[in-house]
Amino acid sequence: MKSNKKIRTRYAPSPTGYFHVGGARTALFNYLFAKHNDGDFIVRIEDTDIKRNVEDGIKSQLTNLAWLGIKIDESIENPGKYGPYIQTAKLERYKELAFKLLKEKKAYYCFCSPADLQKARQQALEHNQTPKYNRHCLNLSQSEIEKNLASGKPYVIRLKMPDNHTFKWNDLIRGEISVPSSSLTDPVILKSNFYPMYNFAVVVDDYDMDITHVIRGEEHISNTPYQIAIKEALGFDKKDIQYGHLSVIVNKDGKKLSKRDSSLRQFIQDYKDMGFYPHAITNFLALLGWSPKSHKEIMTMDEMIKDFDITHVSKAPTFFDMVKMCWVSNKYIANLDDQAYLRMIKPFAKEINWKDFAAKSQDILLLFKKQITYCQEITSLVKEHFYDYQIEKIDKKSFQNSWWKILDVFCDELKKQKLVSYDVAKEIINQTGKIAKCKGPNLFMPIRLAITSKNHGPELFKILFILGNELVLERIANLKKIYG
Repeated sequence: MKSNKKIRTRYAPSPTGYFHVGGARTALFNYLFAKHNDGDFIVRIEDTDIKRNVEDGIKSQLTNLAWLGIKIDESIENPGKYGPYIQTAKLERYKELAFKLLKEKKAYYCFCSPADLQKARQQALEHNQTPKYNRHCLNLSQSEIEKNLASGKPYVIRLKMPDNHTFKWNDLIRGEISVPSSSLTDPVILKSNFYPMYNFAVVVDDYDMDITHVIRGEEHISNTPYQIAIKEALGFDKKDIQYGHLSVIVNKDGKKLSKRDSSLRQFIQDYKDMGFYPHAITNFLALLGWSPKSHKEIMTMDEMIKDFDITHVSKAPTFFDMVKMCWVSNKYIANLDDQAYLRMIKPFAKEINWKDFAAKSQDILLLFKKQITYCQEITSLVKEHFYDYQIEKIDKKSFQNSWWKILDVFCDELKKQKLVSYDVAKEIINQTGKIAKCKGPNLFMPIRLAITSKNHGPELFKILFILGNELVLERIANLKKIYG
């Protein structure tokens, strides 16, 4: 989708919460769209809901975007010529424009109290009508307005919506959408504290920042006609902005992801703390609603940018499949070189008490490289396979008579050579098989059960090397005392 005008997209989070999955997907799609079209990706902070803003809300957005590999062209940290990049720094701009509309009779003072509005809402509901502002203050006389202002009566400023008008836009994802003005209310654009309402500030910011495309969640479809109306009233509609509304992300029950949904972690920081590979998250999020032409599931950022096509983004709800995300993360971790893997995993292994295995801790960590889906798993995996040997868990009935002979041969071979490497461990197992005339599971299973008390786990020769001669022989001897 090339244009003569430079493409500029934006991700505009509110610091009323932390960086969550839905916001990350929105940011990523704006980034991919911009970069596919050689454009710029901007992050703007919409912080006018002061009472609900949380500490570190802004930091959560910016640091986690960087962690995901989404590079920001302009923000409060690297401003360009289109700032400010935070709404509370431009309150006078919003106020000035709101009063300009007031002067042009495109907006009006509204002195209705919250109690008045609630009463009117209740009356509408009782008459099976859609609650909307009844325009009580639209036709106040100038003297009434001046009297209210002189007495200090609180007010807001409302936009006067045009009558008998249809707001239309060709949605980048959903096609043509139209909304009649009769279904809309006169929205508040400036609150009594002179802070802008969301829809008003968004329109001003998108205009000031020369935004060309707005890609956001489908919950904003209902905001779009109001924003178009505000653009037209301000004369900003000469700058064309295209809108695209992404589908909702749903859980396994088909319900929209909610911060109250305990079945899934909502915040990107949670996945960072768990030790997911960052680009695996980015890769997975890209597939939430987008179908690449290549049909590839594992893609670099450059590949995603090259292949991204907004026409291949679905409007149907998309399922957040945790199993799939773990699979993607596992693919990335498994393909790391050993040193990169160790750098990633070691911070998560600090809680492990290595005891007798300190000298071989690096070998143990590498043992699980192909298995790990996120780094936090390493503690339980090490504990399970090296510190959870329980001889009583070995089922005596599972030991066939022939297995004892295999173990005897294995111990004899083990006494001949020191387990100084993986190759020696392999050689001992192979030699045991030749002498005992067995191979495959019949060879591996008795040895594995005897030395780990488990019937599955990492490669047997690696386990042998890490455990060492003394511990392996001790465990087999103890097993023979009890069951032999």
